Amino acid sequence: MERRRSSYINNKPVKGIYIHIPFCSLKCPYCDFLSITNTDETLHHKYIKVLLKELSLYKDKYKFNIETIYFGGGTPSLISAKLIENVIKYIKENFKCSENLEITLEANPNTLSLDKLEILKNSGINRISIGNQSFNIKALQKLGRDHKPEQTLKLIEYCQKVGITNINLDLIYGVENQTLRDLEEDLRIYTSLPITHISAYMLTAYEDTPLGSMVLDGKYKLPDEETTIKMFYLINETLESKSFYRYELSNWAKKGCECKHNIFYWTDEYYLGVGVSASSYIENIRFTNTKNLGIYFEKLSKNEFPIDYKETLSDEDKRFEKIMLGLRTIWGVDLDYINKEKAENLVKNKFAFIKDNRFILNMKGLSVINEIVLQLI
Repeated sequence: MERRRSSYINNKPVKGIYIHIPFCSLKCPYCDFLSITNTDETLHHKYIKVLLKELSLYKDKYKFNIETIYFGGGTPSLISAKLIENVIKYIKENFKCSENLEITLEANPNTLSLDKLEILKNSGINRISIGNQSFNIKALQKLGRDHKPEQTLKLIEYCQKVGITNINLDLIYGVENQTLRDLEEDLRIYTSLPITHISAYMLTAYEDTPLGSMVLDGKYKLPDEETTIKMFYLINETLESKSFYRYELSNWAKKGCECKHNIFYWTDEYYLGVGVSASSYIENIRFTNTKNLGIYFEKLSKNEFPIDYKETLSDEDKRFEKIMLGLRTIWGVDLDYINKEKAENLVKNKFAFIKDNRFILNMKGLSVINEIVLQLI
């Protein structure tokens, strides 16, 4: 029996497109995203050509009303500006797009010249997300980063010169030997800069990463839970005192400068991911592309979708995701999705509050969000 789909899709179009650019100049020891250490321009050109083929397979498959394009990686800023421009031009010419597209490019501080940034701005890039992580030299070394703090400052200056004013800076906390004073100094610098958004992530030792192996072997010591909770509180208090408000567990923004693309992930909107290892969510189906670059090329040479994983979400899956993702945000989750008795108990113990029939975690709740999610599901 064929599933009914057209009426549902017509009511809910795909709003975001994620473009995965896997290439990096080096692999950071904590990174668990697919990245390929390769600066060969010939391979970059081949990859974008094949990625455009993948986009072409989707343009008539679903209804699109694109509001955001997000170039993630990897290091998207590593490839030529012309290749980024080609992708944006193709999407604008072949998909229905909003007049006010948010187009984000992730960038390492040492990969963009003023001339390259000018081309990117003219191609439509209007938001830059800079993988700075810290202004502390020792912390950058501990993170295996290959840029210098002054390169971040120069890139922000370049962005201002070309007219890209919507700028995110990534911050990583919980680095080995990092103190609260170190973090305070980082936050002082971050909040003194002309940026609009800060994404602050606790350093996590994922199992299949070099960092994960070092932690298991006792060669890298992460701070204890009490210290990281203090850091989380410090980040929130400092940023909110400087007009950055937290709208998601790891994201703070000036008013009106929230990342629209990422909000789609947390609020059940549909998005298409293209490129090796990219994930999509459309019509209650999640699907992910192959992580093998050779298979990616081979599949698309045959006009085949390079998907190697697909699942249709059940009602219970949807409920779990609404709880898990909703609790990360300032909008919380509808009380109808959770056990009201447990919710009221968490409110009573000052982990959350209820507003307009929505259950919303406060800072105390967010610091133990994983335990609370397990309770509520």
